[in-house]
Amino acid sequence: MRLFTVIAYLITCSINVFPQITEVIIDDTGNPNEPSVCFSENGDSLLYVAANITNFYTINTSNGIIRKQKASSPLGVYGDPVLHWAKSSLYYTHLSKTPKKDYGDWFDRIVVQRIDSAHPWKEKSYSLGYNKGKMQDKPWLSSDDWSVKYQNNIYVTWTEFDKYGSSDPTDHSRIRFAALNSKNDSFSQAITISDTVGNCEDGDNTLEGATTAVDASGNLYAVWAGLGNIYFDQSNDGGKTWGQDRIVALQVKGWDMDMPNIMRANGMPFLVADKIRESLYICWADERNGNADIWLLASKDLGKTWSEPILLNLDKTNTHQYFPNMAVDEHTGDVHVAYYDFKTSPTNTFYTISLATYTTDGKVTNAQLTPFVTALPGKKVFYGDYLDLALYNDQLAVAYTAYDLSQKTEIKLVTEATISNGIFSKLAINNTVAIVRNSDTAQIILNVEHPHKTKMVIHVEKNGKKSKHSYKALYRGSNTSWDHILGVINIEPEAHIYRIKYRIRDLAVRNVYRRKIQLN
Repeated sequence: MRLFTVIAYLITCSINVFPQITEVIIDDTGNPNEPSVCFSENGDSLLYVAANITNFYTINTSNGIIRKQKASSPLGVYGDPVLHWAKSSLYYTHLSKTPKKDYGDWFDRIVVQRIDSAHPWKEKSYSLGYNKGKMQDKPWLSSDDWSVKYQNNIYVTWTEFDKYGSSDPTDHSRIRFAALNSKNDSFSQAITISDTVGNCEDGDNTLEGATTAVDASGNLYAVWAGLGNIYFDQSNDGGKTWGQDRIVALQVKGWDMDMPNIMRANGMPFLVADKIRESLYICWADERNGNADIWLLASKDLGKTWSEPILLNLDKTNTHQYFPNMAVDEHTGDVHVAYYDFKTSPTNTFYTISLATYTTDGKVTNAQLTPFVTALPGKKVFYGDYLDLALYNDQLAVAYTAYDLSQKTEIKLVTEATISNGIFSKLAINNTVAIVRNSDTAQIILNVEHPHKTKMVIHVEKNGKKSKHSYKALYRGSNTSWDHILGVINIEPEAHIYRIKYRIRDLAVRNVYRRKIQLN
């Protein structure tokens, strides 16, 4: 166990404080990605984050102390982390790493842990969905904390593959479900809730991304994606039986998105319930407009009828938005959807984390959560499959994967202490460089705000020998918020970039921006 004290003036470039919003680097070691975030509801000012593969973080929001450790389970821990607070306990689900099995074979069940103590680590592990020879993947959690009949039940959905990656038409994928009954502290036998099947290729025609939500009466709802559709289903008996799947939206070009400069991206759906107003909401991303956008369906009658798809990203560009995730503020009825937003990057290289808010009167607003654009790494670095957000007591937290230009990922956390006061919003600060590795060579791309004159030097080390690579650019046109490709650099496997220096003269407002980035 390692103890990290995070104080604004002690960590260079890791905390950026603007009115109300704080951004913190939680971890930049070991290539973490695919984070999940959850508030403690015990009144102890704790926030939990988990990330691939076994990283677990406890953050004290009152003093900024972050404690990092490795999660463990007798059933093994191997990625796809999801955290969820249920009543008075923290639950943590993930893929298995079943002992005495080889990679591929060890994903033979879904693991749910009840975390009784993070420090020291004390937990109880539950095994879900073991089905000999089949792979269990992509779990998600919800719970019933309020209804009379099913209070304290925990619900888990995931995808089962007959044979992961198989193109054999006789191999199928399906959506599975299990429930933890708090009265006997055991999970039910897993059942299949999808009426259709998908293939096993882990793509658009595979059934994936299943999430659930619970209304005030304890009725349970589920959504998932596959075959170009968003599916919706319902159970009125705590998940014992389910109805007939309904297609509530088309997902144009499917959930598996081939996006520029990232290994893989998706628009998988998420579902939330507003118990007070008896409403359901589904968000997802698709390419019906020719580029990836974020969409919302609203149902004011608990799934009987749905609105037309509502566009959530209000940018006027043809850039992409993807990786949506959602939470509802039941005090106000506002629905908040966080997503990767490339609106200031024509090459879809630089993103910010944006937040779309949908109010009960149908108004949509967009806010920017991150003050700087972040560069994607290219298709050579695994970046994970989702971001996560949590709402509790007027607090917002968003955990996402970022990149530090040295072929290493990091986990960042954005928090807002009083979301009801409004979100600080502005265009991202540009003048940021990307080193995008889509092949053996890397593109050097600069995201700039105005016409500019730029000089950049990249320092590379290989086996103790250092070299410099210089680039110059001049643009006097009228475009704003755009990407300038400066050139390419060949980075051999044994070499690494250890320093980047650049000087940008803004020809519109006559400012000069200088930056030196020292990389580990």
